[in-house]
Amino acid sequence: MFKRTKVTDGTATGQGPDAENWDGKEVGFRKKSKVPGVMITQYIEKLPEGKSHPDFTRKPIALTIQEGKFAFFKAIVTGDPKPTVVWSRNNGDVSDPARYQSKYDPNSNEHTFEMPHVKPDQADTYKCFAKNEYGQAMVTVVLNVIEVGFKMTKAPQQQAEVANCNFKKVLKRRSKVVPKAEEPEKKEGEIDPKFWELLMSADKKDYERICAEFGVTDFRWMLKKLNEMKREREEEQAEFVKNLSDLKPIHINADGTASFELEFDLLDPSSSIYLYKDGEMIPYTKELGDKMKHCLRKVGRKYIFSMRDLMPEDAGFYQLDVEDVNMFSTDFKMVDFLVKIQEVKAMEREDAVFECVISAPLSKLMWFGKNMPLEQGDKYDIEVSEDKLIHRLVVKDCMVVDKGIYAACAGIKSCNAWLVVEADKGAPKGKKSARKTTRAGGSGTDLQKVAQEQQQKLDKEREERKEKIKAAREAAAEAAAAEEPEKTADSGAGKDKGAAVEVERIDKTSVAATTTVAGDSGSGHSAGKASGGAKQDGSHADAGGGHSAGKASGGARKDGSIADAGGGHSAGKASGGAKQDGSHADAGGGHSAGKASGGAKQDGSPADAGGGHSAGKASGGAKQDGSHADAGGGHSAGKASGGAKQDGSHADAGGGHSAGKASGGAKQDGSHADAGGGHSAGKASGGAKQDGSHADAGGGHSAGKASGGAKQDGSHADAGGEPGITSGLSDILATRGQPAELTVKMNTDCDGAWFKDGEPLKSGGGISITKDANIHKLTIHSCRDTDSGLLRFVSGDLSTEGRITVGDVPEFDEDDLHKFSKPVIVRVGQNAAFKMPFQPQESLTVSWFKDGTELKDGGGVKIVREPNHSRLLLRDCLRSDTGEIKIQLKNPFGAVEATSQLIVLDRPGPPEGPVETVETTSSVIEIKWNPPKDDGGSAVTNYIIERQERGHSLWTKLGDVSAEKTSFRDRNVTHGKKYSYRIYAENPQGLSDSLETADSIMAGIMILSGPPGKPKVVSTSKTCINLTWTPPEDDKGVPIIGYQVEKRKKDTNQWLALNAINEPIEDVNYAVKDVTEGAEYEFRVSAINESGAGDASPPSAMACAKNPNMRPCFKDPEDFLVVRAGNSVRVKISYEAEPPPHITWLKDDEPIAPWINVINTEGMSQLVIPSSKRSDSAIYTIKAKNSVGEAFFDVEVRVTDEPKCPGPVELEQTVYGKVAVSWVPSPDQELDDRLYYVVSQHDSNTRMWKTVADRLFANTYTAHNILPGIEYHFRVYAKNDMGLSDPSQSPTWGANSNRVPISSNGVSSMEISFERPPSILVPLKVHTPPKGYQLYMTCAVRGCPTPNVSWYLNNTCINSDKNYYITNSCGVCSMYILRVRENDGGEYRVVAVNSLGKAECSTKLTVRD
Repeated sequence: MFKRTKVTDGTATGQGPDAENWDGKEVGFRKKSKVPGVMITQYIEKLPEGKSHPDFTRKPIALTIQEGKFAFFKAIVTGDPKPTVVWSRNNGDVSDPARYQSKYDPNSNEHTFEMPHVKPDQADTYKCFAKNEYGQAMVTVVLNVIEVGFKMTKAPQQQAEVANCNFKKVLKRRSKVVPKAEEPEKKEGEIDPKFWELLMSADKKDYERICAEFGVTDFRWMLKKLNEMKREREEEQAEFVKNLSDLKPIHINADGTASFELEFDLLDPSSSIYLYKDGEMIPYTKELGDKMKHCLRKVGRKYIFSMRDLMPEDAGFYQLDVEDVNMFSTDFKMVDFLVKIQEVKAMEREDAVFECVISAPLSKLMWFGKNMPLEQGDKYDIEVSEDKLIHRLVVKDCMVVDKGIYAACAGIKSCNAWLVVEADKGAPKGKKSARKTTRAGGSGTDLQKVAQEQQQKLDKEREERKEKIKAAREAAAEAAAAEEPEKTADSGAGKDKGAAVEVERIDKTSVAATTTVAGDSGSGHSAGKASGGAKQDGSHADAGGGHSAGKASGGARKDGSIADAGGGHSAGKASGGAKQDGSHADAGGGHSAGKASGGAKQDGSPADAGGGHSAGKASGGAKQDGSHADAGGGHSAGKASGGAKQDGSHADAGGGHSAGKASGGAKQDGSHADAGGGHSAGKASGGAKQDGSHADAGGGHSAGKASGGAKQDGSHADAGGEPGITSGLSDILATRGQPAELTVKMNTDCDGAWFKDGEPLKSGGGISITKDANIHKLTIHSCRDTDSGLLRFVSGDLSTEGRITVGDVPEFDEDDLHKFSKPVIVRVGQNAAFKMPFQPQESLTVSWFKDGTELKDGGGVKIVREPNHSRLLLRDCLRSDTGEIKIQLKNPFGAVEATSQLIVLDRPGPPEGPVETVETTSSVIEIKWNPPKDDGGSAVTNYIIERQERGHSLWTKLGDVSAEKTSFRDRNVTHGKKYSYRIYAENPQGLSDSLETADSIMAGIMILSGPPGKPKVVSTSKTCINLTWTPPEDDKGVPIIGYQVEKRKKDTNQWLALNAINEPIEDVNYAVKDVTEGAEYEFRVSAINESGAGDASPPSAMACAKNPNMRPCFKDPEDFLVVRAGNSVRVKISYEAEPPPHITWLKDDEPIAPWINVINTEGMSQLVIPSSKRSDSAIYTIKAKNSVGEAFFDVEVRVTDEPKCPGPVELEQTVYGKVAVSWVPSPDQELDDRLYYVVSQHDSNTRMWKTVADRLFANTYTAHNILPGIEYHFRVYAKNDMGLSDPSQSPTWGANSNRVPISSNGVSSMEISFERPPSILVPLKVHTPPKGYQLYMTCAVRGCPTPNVSWYLNNTCINSDKNYYITNSCGVCSMYILRVRENDGGEYRVVAVNSLGKAECSTKLTVRD
């Protein structure tokens, strides 16, 4: 997959780039670079001033790239003189220009090494050398090439060249989890390697889930092996990393990416990090995260692996390795939706439910509503079933704003649906509708059934994996037993554990294999299997009496000796030795955790495996002579079987007290085969004989089956019996202070003894021991704590035991119970709280119920469990929450319950309808109703009645009646009028919703008006027909409130009402606008009073909906239009005429040019010039003519552009104080008769431009008040309908020689003086500011020389007072007060003084509150 090489630190002799071209110096000084990873060698000790050795400011970056892509390295080097840069590689040369290209960019100072169409053999460690006369700098960089279609596990051996030209093989690393395509064929039940990799990276809380997934059930064995593997893995990891922590498995993020993370410190920063998916290495990037699918980022000590653009094929087993050691493994699974959420339509204030079923258990889904993540809270309930397959989202109390798209996300899989919320039309206007208790939505399918089927499917897959593993282990155990060499040992009745062998924690013993079997396997009380040995003669084989849960087997013999495998006390395997002579081999009596089996002999000596109380399997030995093989006496719960004989010998499988199977041997002669006396829960059967001999299977007191043998000679088959326990003891729970009884039932009448915790028991001290035939009883009259313990009943060799535990049923304190039983009363929307104290106990389960349904914590229900009490909180109670609240305390000894009531008070429901009319006359209306179904938790106190007169919008309260009375008489009615009524029920919580009458009720009988006069058509148009009529002559004494107009189209019989009866036309004229142009109609009118519409009038004459003939006329036309040259000209003229006129356009009374477009539509004509020119300026005339007359209208169109600026400006002074300004006309003056000029003036005193002349149609202007010593400038603009031109600037006036000399008339200029005393130009004004406001006072003063100005308040100088800000700018004197105070009021005076005199002015300041 990757071509990788080891990064070396230096360059060997001759290994550098073109070593013969470098003046290599053996001696140098190592220098440290600012860039990590750069090696610098300086040739001289001290560098000349201004010179430097080479160094890298940017070094190449390691690259991992796919085969066939463009690969490149970039570097920037510095040094004086400028270094020479050369590239090389460790294992090969870079001289082929087709594969390697070195480039230099002088602008960016970048050296580039390019490899187009990179190949796998170019994967190597590359070096970049920078050298000048003072030293060299070297840096290495690694190139990894991903081979397309290449799997890491198929990585070939790579040859690396060494200095002595020898080659050695470099093996590539591989993942311990191989790709699926290359997985070797697994043996049946073999555990996937991913199992161990996941366990080593998982939390302990996930062990059980992972074991269940892979079918592993032996947790002790798993933990032992896992600890060993962890120790090995930690030793390997310590070579490369330290402080490995915070392993977080892969998960889906909110932005749609998947990521996992871990923290560690690399011991070597240059160590390589690899990522695998299902054993295949995957490419990733550290910088181009937005271009590649996989990215590995480092944030401090944390390494974060992420994937984007997730697809189903991204599911798999991911691993992160550092060099050759795995650091982290995680499994990424995809979950699919079996049932998706469906669209929900809910009414306002109703709950909405979205449901879905997923394919695999998931503790939490991500729910989104309108692109926002949703969490459990007051608005949303998120529910998950126990099997974690069914997920629900409940949107509580839906409002119209909640409508939108809701989505459920499980990884990259998602489904979404709309929530449609319909407004509650029945809600009263201006009031919030009541909270509904119903739920809308759901999937529409049986989710429980779908989830059960999926769970069964998952369980089946899990059990199949378990069975495979179990079968594999059993096969391994049997194979191990078969390969074990036979041993000869005598271990009868001993407690030897030396021969104990544990085979994968599964204890089994195999039966000796022979051609003929005969044996006795009675009396077994074992959980294992006891079987008789196999014989080929007429001898006896007994496998009885083994107390084993394991396996005990007798030895195999070829002579007439005895092979006994009975009585083994072993849970494992104990085996006797193998003998070839007549000696004795005994494997009995072993109290071992192994396997007990008799030895194998070939002579007549006995092989004894008896007397062992084993939990395994006891079987008799195999013989080939007439000797005795005994496996009897085994008290086993396994299987006891007699041996098979071919002669007349005896095969006995009787007396086995076993839960297994006891069977007699099979004989072919006249010998005896006995399988009787088996007190077993298994099956005891006699042997099969071919002659007339005796086969006995009688006497079995067993819960299984006892049957006699099958014979072909008519002889007797007997099944005799021995004592046994029919019904034994079991663990029981007893209540303190109450009696308890334990009973043992035997199959025969025999004695027995009772023991408690190993001590014998006798009657007395509250205990009675009785015996009735075969029934033994122990009675405890009043149980106490000291009676708890292990009870055992023993009768001979038989025993049974059970544990009794004494405890108390939970109970409540009477005061707490009385307090809890009181009802809790709350109002709608409030919280209801219940609390119940109790005594702390172990194994105590607390449950809360409402109306028999158990409450769960979540949503609006909060359950708190403390050691000595429990609390229940119901939030935002509804009226429907009223009911029984129950708390249940339960332990193994019983349960106790306490009950309370929750009453939620609310407004009553509306009275039950419909409203019945009991009586209606001209003066009285009586109505009747029924009480509300729900009184809101408190009794209805009274009813309130309101009335609305037809045609009015106001509801008037008539009064109220008591709760006992459900009728009302309205005596204030007017004959002939109709009324609507509504009734409210009231209780202490408020008013109910109203019950309203379906139709209006009229007082008295109906009186209709007579017909109005015949309608007349006033005028017609194509869109409207105006009618008028006269009121009816006879209104029958009832006032008319309006009229109804109807129309009928010609050639039809249907009359259509133009207005509803409840919307009468109050006037006697009406404009009918619902007409079709050209159609003919007739009309009739009916008068409406309180009783309704009366008789219709005679129909009017037919009227046609069309406009009357009229002379053309133009509507609000514009007579002048200015357009910039180059733009389009659009002249729109609206007109009215009937019939439609003929339209003609003229330009200056001449026909328009063909390129000018005319667009005529109904009621409007438009003239369009696409691209206008100045020559298009003209007067355009529209002419409209029809049969009635004609009309004309002129529009002046001016096509112009922004004017060009005037020519040069000249200034000339002919009179003192006046300057003549003249300019050359603008070139556009002759083309545009609306062009004029604007003159602006600027002087050095004010330094501002101001317009001094406008709308000048001449080319001259005379400026006045031109003073000496001041510079003046003038600008002249040309202006037309489009705007101003650029200005023409005049020369500066006041410094030129164009002024005309002024005659002094003999007066010397030295005699003129400008000095004058001060004077007030603008006096102070009166001010009355509010208190706290700011204030400005200003006045204007002049004088020469400049006067000194002083401010006085009430004759006190305030010039130096900091509360007043005083300024004097060019004679404008100002005084500013930031906030006016009360003491600021008074007389203010300004005094101006110079050498020629004094001037002053004053004012008063009044401060308002």
